[in-house]
Amino acid sequence: MQRDLAIGPVRLASPVLSAPIAGFTDRIFRGIVREFGGCGLIFTEMISASGWIEEKFPPDRLRGVDDEPRPLGVQLWDREESAIEEAARRLADLDVSVIDLNFGCPKKRIMGTHGAGATLLRDPATVGRLVAAAVRGAGRIPVTAKMRLGPSIACRTAPEVARSAEANGAAAITVHGRTADDGYGIPCSRELIAEVVQAVSVPGIANGDVIDAESALTTLRLTGAAGVMVARGALTRPWVFREIAAAVRGDPLPAPPTLSEQRALLLRHHAAMVEQEGDRWGTVAMRKCAVRYLTGIPGARPFRDRITRAESGVEFRAIVEAFFPTDEAAADAAAPADPIYGGA
Repeated sequence: MQRDLAIGPVRLASPVLSAPIAGFTDRIFRGIVREFGGCGLIFTEMISASGWIEEKFPPDRLRGVDDEPRPLGVQLWDREESAIEEAARRLADLDVSVIDLNFGCPKKRIMGTHGAGATLLRDPATVGRLVAAAVRGAGRIPVTAKMRLGPSIACRTAPEVARSAEANGAAAITVHGRTADDGYGIPCSRELIAEVVQAVSVPGIANGDVIDAESALTTLRLTGAAGVMVARGALTRPWVFREIAAAVRGDPLPAPPTLSEQRALLLRHHAAMVEQEGDRWGTVAMRKCAVRYLTGIPGARPFRDRITRAESGVEFRAIVEAFFPTDEAAADAAAPADPIYGGA
């Protein structure tokens, strides 16, 4: 079932992509994903084009972009053509691999206050103009668009929006199989993703409820997509990309890391955060990531309760020592075969 995926001139080694996730897909997380392998393209956190251009915030979300390995994608959100064009031009100067535009974020602040994200699904013509602006700024760098099915189930505009994006130069379309007003508890619709994939001639990438190799293969089969994008599932199982890539190739799935290896990864992740942000703030920033470790094995809940109150590196490491299994034989007897399990 080996599949090739090219986004414009960028040919990916795997049709498995890592989604941009605010607060998580930073430089350190991207490095962890690359270590495990299998990810064809990884994205930074989502960037406000206007916020960057107007210097309303420090470009922390672009930390590492200038010198980390390629391929690397950056996702922009905005509704102003001039800001999108200038941000794309700056990203082209940084030689990123792909520039993605967000037309799917359901957050009220972005949809309501800024009139961007999934709100733009009501206006395919504006989506087309924003894509065209990004294409002008990006030059040789391919521009893609990520969207949901529509603002609501009664207003499923994604096929029309996808066609508008393609007509204005989008090299690929990623579609999340929920509407903007759907919660994550609602299963994504692979059938409706397929409608969007069929509406365009550029590669379609399916997103939503892809959590492991089995769900990825099912999604590819039912949607006809050229690739899949993994979001929340990668936050607890960053090795999921190598599993999906192996399944797509028809190879046996590689074994997940042992609990000892996962423990070492957690401590290394924390150390990198501390090096970047300092002891206290690095530890505080790490807490939201640490709660995703140990998911699915005995002791996970008290571990999460304690780790979310850690204020220093010493306290953080002591909690890990107290709760994270270190005796491999005992841990393996207590844990399922793949103990860290996440959502879509």
